[in-house]
Amino acid sequence: MKNKNSRANRKARSVKPPDSCLSSSNSNKKWMVPYKFYDVKGPNSESNPNVDSSSWVLCTEVQLETILLKNIEIIYNDTVPKLVALGYSEEIAVKAILYNGHCYGANDLATNVLHNSLACLTTGTLDLSESSPAFPDMKKLQEYSLMNLVSLLKEVRPDLSRGDAMWCLLMSNFHVLKAGAIPVPVGNTCPPPPPPLPELENTGWRFAKEGGLGFPLNGLFSDTDMTIRLQRDIEFPKRFDLTPAMKSLLKRNVAMFADGFRANSKQVQPQASEFPRTGSVSKLGSSSASGTAAVLGEQPGDSHNQNDQEDLNSVMSKFLDLNIDDNVEFVPEDDKEEVIVTLVNQIKDLEKQVKERKDWAHEKAIQAAKKLSSDLIELKKFKMEREENKKLPKETGAAEELDNPTMMRLSEMENALRKTSGQMDQATAAVRKLEAEKAEIKAELEASKLSASESVTSCLQVAKREKKCLKKLLTWEKQKVKIHQDISDEKQKILEIQEELAQIKQCAKETEVTRKEELKAKEEALALIEEERRSKEAAEANHKRNLKALRLKIEIDFQRRKDDLLRLEQEISRLKAPARSTTLPTSESEDAEPQRETLAKLLLELDNVKDFSGKEINGDRECIICGKDEVSVIFLPCAHQVMCARCGKEYGKKGKAVCPCCRVPIEERIPIFGACS
Repeated sequence: MKNKNSRANRKARSVKPPDSCLSSSNSNKKWMVPYKFYDVKGPNSESNPNVDSSSWVLCTEVQLETILLKNIEIIYNDTVPKLVALGYSEEIAVKAILYNGHCYGANDLATNVLHNSLACLTTGTLDLSESSPAFPDMKKLQEYSLMNLVSLLKEVRPDLSRGDAMWCLLMSNFHVLKAGAIPVPVGNTCPPPPPPLPELENTGWRFAKEGGLGFPLNGLFSDTDMTIRLQRDIEFPKRFDLTPAMKSLLKRNVAMFADGFRANSKQVQPQASEFPRTGSVSKLGSSSASGTAAVLGEQPGDSHNQNDQEDLNSVMSKFLDLNIDDNVEFVPEDDKEEVIVTLVNQIKDLEKQVKERKDWAHEKAIQAAKKLSSDLIELKKFKMEREENKKLPKETGAAEELDNPTMMRLSEMENALRKTSGQMDQATAAVRKLEAEKAEIKAELEASKLSASESVTSCLQVAKREKKCLKKLLTWEKQKVKIHQDISDEKQKILEIQEELAQIKQCAKETEVTRKEELKAKEEALALIEEERRSKEAAEANHKRNLKALRLKIEIDFQRRKDDLLRLEQEISRLKAPARSTTLPTSESEDAEPQRETLAKLLLELDNVKDFSGKEINGDRECIICGKDEVSVIFLPCAHQVMCARCGKEYGKKGKAVCPCCRVPIEERIPIFGACS
């Protein structure tokens, strides 16, 4: 903390502008520019090497033009790697800048040059083989850009000279619209910063144009003095809903802070006197300075402590790092900063009230003491006169009449003395009350100091986080370049894939033609199959009719054979009966011989008929599919019996089952058992 505060003090002392800012030019007009712009053109032998980069220096018109050309050169040189990072080669990027990298546009110079060059590359207006650049080299383009920017600004503001126009362009970062709104400084005084200024950060202090302490603030200078304006009427316990425990802790911290702050308060004015510059350095308000001096001067006999002084300097340096803008409203960064600002405002108000009451009480006490002393003197005189009058004899009644007014006046003086003593007691009580309020203010100041130290610590942490973020940003920039390279590689792959896709589409078209041809061949084959099926169905119908006629013929022949067989059996039985009834064996043998022959012929014929009928029956009962097993399944509703059980079970599984005899759809299959019985 000590080193940090020392650095803050060194920074505050190094922000002084060079002596050239305070002296007036005798010959040509000069313009104040920030040292960071002035240092761009090279080392300056006249300037102090220890001067801070936020200081201001005087430049002539020639030096101002050199600074502008150097800045424009840096902008154009920075544009080339930006275009290269987008995937273009360096040669194409330089040629695009020379061809279309002019300064016209609604933004600053760097953005306009980048956008115009990109527009030339993206629209395809740049032809490397035919088109020639508008400028032979970058130097001519830079001079042309500066000339056009100055001319354009002078058209917007005809009252500007060439040097004033160049100064406005430098202060606005080559933004013509902003440059047109910048007021031109009068004489050689340090100009105000170009509008708009950034908002105040990290505190509730604001600076106004009044007289006061000569502190240079953040490298910004003004013609008039500036002061601190406090934001009042803030009650942080009501606004932040602090708990009783937090309030008690705050009161304890207030008591710790007050002593150190009061002890070191008188050193603020000597520290402010280290910066006696006027006219070029912004100052704190005289009203705030006088109020602060009155408050800080209340304890002239207190001891001073170097560590407390460094803590105070750290708090003051934090206030000095603020940006200046009278028209900007304060936006606190967090609740802690707002609480600090609230405490500071309340402390200032209470100190002012205490001082006013203390001065009033002191004045009343002095008046009472003067009146008391005069009354005591007069009372003493009256007592002496009274004693003298008692010693003198009572001569006349007139003398007694004179004693009575004297006694009355003496009693009145005694009453006035008692009244004055009472007023003195009241003044003493008021002084004691003010002392108690003073102790409370000390405690509040201590709390403010602690909060300020915590804020400084948080600022250091934020700075560390900022460094980490910058490192991450550099890493992301490298990753961005790598990603751009990957994007270009992926674009090349996409082109290759598109070519392969075109080939695949061509193959798909050829495959589609082949598929259509195959589909056409398939349809022709299906038509041929359908024709074959119809012919087969016609053949099956013809076969069915033939089969039916054959069955009818077989049944008729079978019935006829059965009738013949029955007739022959009856004939045989009739012939056997007379043969048995004969008694003569000789005659029997003789007569039976021709009968035996006739009977043998009949039996032989009967056997033939049986064999034929058996074959007919067996042929009619065989399965029409396998031709081996006997039919044993009846199809309904047609009642045909033409298949065995095994073939009937397999028949019709691959499609709709129809009767092979009549082509009627089969609804039910009924197995027949014992068909041969």
